[in-house]
Amino acid sequence: MTLASRTLRLGLLLLALAGPARAEIYRWTDAEGRLHFTERIEQVPPQHREAARLDAAASPGADRVHSYSGSTSGASASPRPARRNQARNAEIQIPFARVGSLMRVEATVNDLVRVPFLIDTGASGVSIPSTYAEQLGMRIRPDTPHVEVGTANGVVARAVVSLRSVEVEGARVENLSAIVNPAMEIGLLGGDFFNNYIYSVDAAKSVMTLVPNDEIRGGLGEEQWRQRFSTWVDPLERLEAYLRDHPHLAERERAELLARQDQLETGLGELERHADKLGVPQVWRH
Repeated sequence: MTLASRTLRLGLLLLALAGPARAEIYRWTDAEGRLHFTERIEQVPPQHREAARLDAAASPGADRVHSYSGSTSGASASPRPARRNQARNAEIQIPFARVGSLMRVEATVNDLVRVPFLIDTGASGVSIPSTYAEQLGMRIRPDTPHVEVGTANGVVARAVVSLRSVEVEGARVENLSAIVNPAMEIGLLGGDFFNNYIYSVDAAKSVMTLVPNDEIRGGLGEEQWRQRFSTWVDPLERLEAYLRDHPHLAERERAELLARQDQLETGLGELERHADKLGVPQVWRH
């Protein structure tokens, strides 16, 4: 096996195994609408911590829905949702080059840098070479979130960065996370991008056709969005019912319950705003 083949196999294994990360990733959106990530809950602003904890607990890998072939669903373990920017039912054709049994394309990342990617629809996430991350102005610092991933040489820590957008021939997805991979010269484009589409491949013409999947919003289907909302709505409704049924609570207990109610309402409000940005239908929120 050549060195290039070993490197490619290692890279594919890295992304394929990136899903079951051992570190929890907490996310929050600041006042300017920017999405942040960290492995350390103490780095989350106090007003967002409860929402970040519950969101991380309510977002296991099995909640993600892929649309790799026809309407097939699968599992993904990306720590964050993405947003697709296309007109509904708009068909997009993407020519690709063959690299063995894989498909190679070039994508524009953050509207700035052209990055080569291998399409790997069997992988859950996105990986970007460290050289391109540097071209994008990304610097890996001590407070940069990392995930532990399995490789042929054991478990290693890889930095996780935020990509504002990834666009391939007009197919554009925003708010993606990516693992920075110093061991490869070419990126890997997986489910976090393609789970927003239904696709087909014409091997003879070396063309992939993408159609936006209207059953997906931010990488989640209707049932997953209902579950996410129920994580906030159900305990809030139980708490409100308890307060109604117990009007003569001790002052300290009532204060604690009201503080908890405020936390739940804040978290639900953040989820509503996030769903609004992604165009999640109201009927998916109950």
